[in-house]
Amino acid sequence: MGRQPFITADLRPDMTVESDPGHTSPAGSSTTAQLAEAARAVLSEAEQQQIERGRQDTRQDLLSAVPRPNPDVQGTTLDGETVLLHLGTGRYYTLNRVGTAMWDACTGTQSLQAIHTILCGRFDAPSERIADDLFALVTHLNHEGLLTIERR
Repeated sequence: MGRQPFITADLRPDMTVESDPGHTSPAGSSTTAQLAEAARAVLSEAEQQQIERGRQDTRQDLLSAVPRPNPDVQGTTLDGETVLLHLGTGRYYTLNRVGTAMWDACTGTQSLQAIHTILCGRFDAPSERIADDLFALVTHLNHEGLLTIERR
């Protein structure tokens, strides 16, 4: 499979929540600062402190974790974008093409390290950027109950 060209605005694995009119979500053209603020809004205080510390051992621990989709989540992909429906909450979410690639790899059989390697082969972007975006999306999906993270 050939490498796809890197498009700055498209690498962000945007996930928007469509069923909650009082909740605003970052759009595809959001700045890094806007995305960081949105992430702080959904993360617990402990998660925020963990991120602020930037501990490398935590990142290494997360790399060995295996993300598994929640069986109550149904998804469909059209034109490279995915719509996820959480049957338990009735909320639905959209993922752009990068978020879709990340979601598709979260099968419960691969570690985040293996998923990161796959994504680095698919997208022409710095490895660190792909890792940051992967961790951010998986954390958000976990927080929303769309997937679980199994530590191994």
